[in-house]
Amino acid sequence: MIRFALRVALVCAVLLPAPALAQAEDPAPGTEPDPTIVVTGETPTRSEVTRQARQITQPTGIRYAPLPRFEGDRLCPGVVGLKADFAGLVVDRIRANAERFDLWMTEDDGTCTPNFVVAFVDDGQALLQRIKDGDHWLFKDMPRHERVELLAEEGPAHVWTTTETRTRDGMPVPLKPDGRQVSAMSSGGVARAVLPLRSDITGVLILFDRDDVRDKTLVQLADYATMRGLARTRPVDGDGQAMVTILALFDEDSTPPVGMTAFDRAYLGALYAGQANVIGLTKVLGVERELRRQEQADAAGE
Repeated sequence: MIRFALRVALVCAVLLPAPALAQAEDPAPGTEPDPTIVVTGETPTRSEVTRQARQITQPTGIRYAPLPRFEGDRLCPGVVGLKADFAGLVVDRIRANAERFDLWMTEDDGTCTPNFVVAFVDDGQALLQRIKDGDHWLFKDMPRHERVELLAEEGPAHVWTTTETRTRDGMPVPLKPDGRQVSAMSSGGVARAVLPLRSDITGVLILFDRDDVRDKTLVQLADYATMRGLARTRPVDGDGQAMVTILALFDEDSTPPVGMTAFDRAYLGALYAGQANVIGLTKVLGVERELRRQEQADAAGE
């Protein structure tokens, strides 16, 4: 958490002279994204939904390891680089999204220390490179392949997620002699449905390049941040997907949704359902089931 706080402090220092993002507009009060399922053809099959769920999931050995999620720490969203009223709208939207999945939240009184930070910057990639060159120790706990991927990520959004391996009851796992964390994977390469360890997200920093997101609404940006921050996901192209997803927000060849879609809600619903210390594949396979459950709930007017 100390490293995460320093990371946020560096971003804030860069943003002091930066202009606010004034072009992004929020929908009229009370307006919500269309909750219906939008597909690119016929109703997607179970295999199509599962394939898409695997495609958006960061490759973390889902057959042997749990998927990271916020579990032991209360969620506290924060926004920098926006005027206060715009920032408040983004924070409120993220909190509303998180509450949908029963996340443990801090009080909404503005006094918590943010562990889910959305920052609007001039150049997120340049900022990350600056941190690597001047404060490289902040990357110490990040596996090398994740660091390389983060520093090479293209597009207007960059997501830096910090995780901690904990026991299934939430106790921190001691570090190895080399300072690295124990892997939250089943031992011996044998797949087990329930694991003795879990992977908790302890901090998320989402950087948006302000000039490249001026044509997006605050709802779209908040919902995109939700999907990238509450889970270890990655952006996708809109074309070829069985279902529309907010993760295709920056795909220039497709029309982005106005907010989180039924698929997005099903993915997060499956991730946050049940125990955290189960193999990731179980969560991925549960997306289609969660999707149908939500369909039934919507049809029943719940």
